[in-house]
Amino acid sequence: MMLLPMSLSAASVKEARVLIEAGDYESAISMLRTLATKEPRNTAVPVLLGDCYRALGNDTDAIAQYKKAVARNNDARLGLIEIAIRQYRIDDADQLLADYRKGLKKGRKTLSDESDAVTGQLERTRNMLNRVEKIVVFDSINVPADEFFAHYRLSPGSGSLNAPSVLPSDFAAATPTVVYEPESRTEMMWAAPDDENNYRLVRSVSLYGDEWDAPQEVGDHLGNGGDANYPFLMPDGITLYYASDGEGSLGGYDLFITRRDGSGFLQPQNLGMPYNSPYNDYMLAIDESTGVGWWASDRNRIEGMVTIYLFVPSEMRVNVDVTSPDLRERASLSSIASTWETGADYSGLLRSIAGISTSARRLRDQCRFALPDGRVITRIEQLTNFDARLAMRHYLDLEESVRANASRLEALRHRYGEGDHGVSQEILELEKQALMDDVTLRHAANEVIKAEIN
Repeated sequence: MMLLPMSLSAASVKEARVLIEAGDYESAISMLRTLATKEPRNTAVPVLLGDCYRALGNDTDAIAQYKKAVARNNDARLGLIEIAIRQYRIDDADQLLADYRKGLKKGRKTLSDESDAVTGQLERTRNMLNRVEKIVVFDSINVPADEFFAHYRLSPGSGSLNAPSVLPSDFAAATPTVVYEPESRTEMMWAAPDDENNYRLVRSVSLYGDEWDAPQEVGDHLGNGGDANYPFLMPDGITLYYASDGEGSLGGYDLFITRRDGSGFLQPQNLGMPYNSPYNDYMLAIDESTGVGWWASDRNRIEGMVTIYLFVPSEMRVNVDVTSPDLRERASLSSIASTWETGADYSGLLRSIAGISTSARRLRDQCRFALPDGRVITRIEQLTNFDARLAMRHYLDLEESVRANASRLEALRHRYGEGDHGVSQEILELEKQALMDDVTLRHAANEVIKAEIN
C-alpha cells in the first residue's frame, strides 16, 4: 500500500519537470505547492519550486525554497550559487560551491558533478568584476521590448536602426533582429539564421537602383559558438559592436566589440561590466555627434520591457577600483546615480538628443496608417500627395515623442511603486501631457488624411 503515494509523487514531480521545460512556470508552481503539502519531506519539490521562482526573476522566494532543501538535497546549492553569481556575491558563491562539492563526497555512491556550468559563470563574473569600466550612465528608460530600438535617437551621421521590414522580401532575418544602415544607405547589416538555425551577422550592399546584393556572412567566428545579433557599425566603417550569447557570455546576450581587418573582422572582445550582466544585454550604439551611447538590457526583469541606458562614451577605458565600496553597485547599475560625477550637469546631453529628428529613419521604417479609402500606408513614399507626405513626417515625429513620454511615464510609475515618491510631480505633469498628446496626435492624423484624400 505504501507504493501508491510514492508512485503518485514521482509522477507529479515528473509532470512538473515537463511543465518547467515547456516554460509554464506558473502551472508548475501550482502543482508543486499542492505536492509540497502532501509530501513535505520530498526535497525535490522545493528545489523545483526554487527553479521556477528563479526563472521568473523572484530571487527571494527561490532562495527560501532552496534553503528548505539544502540540508538533504545537494542540488539546491546549485540554484543558490546561480543566484549568488547574478547578484555578484562572489564570496558566497565560492562557499556554496565548496559546500556542494563536499556534499558530493559524502554520498554513499559516486554522484556526477553538475557544477561545470556555474563554475564557468562564476569565473567569468569574478574576472569581469575585476575590470568594471568607470562610465557615466546619465539616464535610463524602460520601454516595450518589441521594437525597443525605435527609442534610440541617433543623429543622421550615425546611421539608422530599422525593423527587418526594410529588407527585400526574399532576405531571411532572425526573429528578432535590428537592421543597421549607415547614413549613406549603401549597405545593411543584420542577423539571419544559418542552415542550423544559428543566428549569424550578414550584410548586403546596394546595387544600381533599388537592388541589393545577396547577403554575405560577416565573420563566422563572431557568434563565439552561439548566436550573433544586433550589429552597429561605427561611422569609421571599422569598429563593430554586436551581441552574442556564445562562449564568454555571462548569461544570455553579452555585448562585444571587434574591428575590421581587411575583408574580415578580428577576434571579438567582451565589453565587460557594466555593459554586460547575467541577463540579456544588446544593441549598443554610439553617436559621435551628440556624444551619447545607448544600449538595452533586460536585467531589471520587468515583464515585456527592456531598459535602455544612455551613457557617456570615453576614448580611454578607466576601470573602477576593485576595492571601491560601490563596485557591485556600479557593475550591476542598481543605481545609475552612483555613476554620476559630483556636481556634473547632464541636461545638455538630453537636450542634444531631444532635438534630433527621426524623420529620416522613419522614411525606411514600417508604419501602419489606415486611410478612409481602404489603403494602409506602410511607407511615406506610398502617399501620392506632397503635402500629405510632409504631414506624415510631422505625424510620425509626434508619434515618436508621444511614445517616449509614455515610456518615461511608465518608468516613473515603476520607480514610484518601489518607494521613490519624489517623482510624483513629474508623473502628474506627464499624465496631463498624455491627455494633450492624444488630441494633438489625432489632429495630426487628420491633417494627413485631408491632404491625401482631398
